[in-house]
Amino acid sequence: MLRRFFTALLLVVALVLPGQAQSEHRIVSLNGDITEILFALGLGDQIVAVDASSNYPEEANSLPNLGYQRTLSAEAILSYDPTLVIANQDAGPPEVLDQVRAAGVEVVIIEADHTLATPAANIRRVASLLGVGERGEELAQALEAKIAAAAEQGAALPKQLRVMFLYLGSRQAYFAGGLGTPSNAMIVGAGAIDAGAEIGFRGYMPITPEAMVAAQPDLLIVTDRGLAMLGSLDAVLQIPGVAQTPAGQQRNIIVFEDLYFIGMGPRTGDALLELVEALRELQ
Repeated sequence: MLRRFFTALLLVVALVLPGQAQSEHRIVSLNGDITEILFALGLGDQIVAVDASSNYPEEANSLPNLGYQRTLSAEAILSYDPTLVIANQDAGPPEVLDQVRAAGVEVVIIEADHTLATPAANIRRVASLLGVGERGEELAQALEAKIAAAAEQGAALPKQLRVMFLYLGSRQAYFAGGLGTPSNAMIVGAGAIDAGAEIGFRGYMPITPEAMVAAQPDLLIVTDRGLAMLGSLDAVLQIPGVAQTPAGQQRNIIVFEDLYFIGMGPRTGDALLELVEALRELQ
């Protein structure tokens, strides 16, 4: 009799509090921002493998790594016996994910535009998917509050500075960000002018000396990975055309960690506030 009572009680709790029910998964995360969201939601212990962009938080670096998200292997993914694969639209090749689905594994694609609404939307989506909606809502609202605060502070700056994001893939190839990129969303969201977008760049495009001079950025942003590729800030200043810009002449270069600045993850609000502060110091 007592056993029946407790069984009934557990059933009632499950029905009344469905949002609190959290099933265990074996998750393969195929994007750095998704991995970061999972850890922020307290679900890092359910991740069994990640892609090469998943380097935050530090615990992510100890997880098995499947390599670059565009060159995945179905066999490698399935070797970790996942129950759920979460990726964005860049993961592939598509036939690899089709093979994973055919093996009976749920594959969820998180598609989103590169806007400042994306991080909170992704947090809510992942949290809902994994039954931790309440925690996800708290995290999303805290992020939105920081983004709103940064936008307000950026709008109050005395001058709109011209900012260019440089994506440094190698010593021979230099790219600048433009419309439709996370860097564009961040620069505009901080109240600045995206110098790359203003000269007509869309996505990340090769930057010529002439385009650099025409853009006339007051500030250059690079990532730590790009800086490591070149070796030093002096090497950034030696990129053709940089010396003829206000940013180059004043050595106005700031460095962000890749995922922090362009990952569109849970730390987006912090990165945006940091960018606004950098802009304030240059006024």
